[in-house]
Amino acid sequence: MSFLNKSKLYIIIFVYFLFGCQPIELTQEVVFDNSILNKFNIVAEEKIINNLYEVKYDDKHIDHSLEIPPSVRLNNWLEESFIIFGNENKFTINILDASIIKIERENTNKKKYEGKTEFFYEITFMMEYILYNDDENILATTKVQTKRSTTSSIYISLNEKELIIDTMILDALKDISNKSDELIKKHMAKFII
Repeated sequence: MSFLNKSKLYIIIFVYFLFGCQPIELTQEVVFDNSILNKFNIVAEEKIINNLYEVKYDDKHIDHSLEIPPSVRLNNWLEESFIIFGNENKFTINILDASIIKIERENTNKKKYEGKTEFFYEITFMMEYILYNDDENILATTKVQTKRSTTSSIYISLNEKELIIDTMILDALKDISNKSDELIKKHMAKFII
C-alpha cells in the first residue's frame, strides 16, 4: 500500500471515530416526589376525595393512554398532603378535571422546530375544596385551577415524549399545590394549622 492510500485510510478511520464519539443525549426520568409539594393540616374528622373527572376517549385527549394518568398523580398528592385531625367537620376534595390534550397544529414559531407542524400539549387540573360542619352546612369552599402547555416537534422519540409529558404533569402539580396553598390560606384560614 502506498503512503497516500495509508494516509487516506487513517483519515477515514479518524473521521469515523470523531463522529462516532459524539455525546449521547441521555434523558433523565422525572421523579414524582410529593414531599416537595405543599402540605396542609385541616381541622376535620373526615377527608373525602371524589374523582368527578370523566375520562374522554377522543383523539385529542391522551390522559387515558398514559401508564400513570394525571388524575392518579393528583390523587396521590391529595392523599399524602392533606392531613386531617379533629373530631368534627368533613373536608371534601372534588377533582373536576385532570386532562391532557395533544393537538397537531401549524408551527407558528419556525425557529423552534423545523417543519410545518408541531404537537401542542396542555394539561388542566381543576379541584374544589369544601369544608362541611357536622350538620352538612358549608363552612368554607374554594375552587383551584391550573393549566400548563408545551410544544414538541412531531419527530421525537417515545422517551422524549414521555419526558415532556411527565415534566408537564410535575410542573402542573407544583402549580396546583402552590395555588391551593394560596387559596386555602385565603378562604379556609380558620380551619388550617
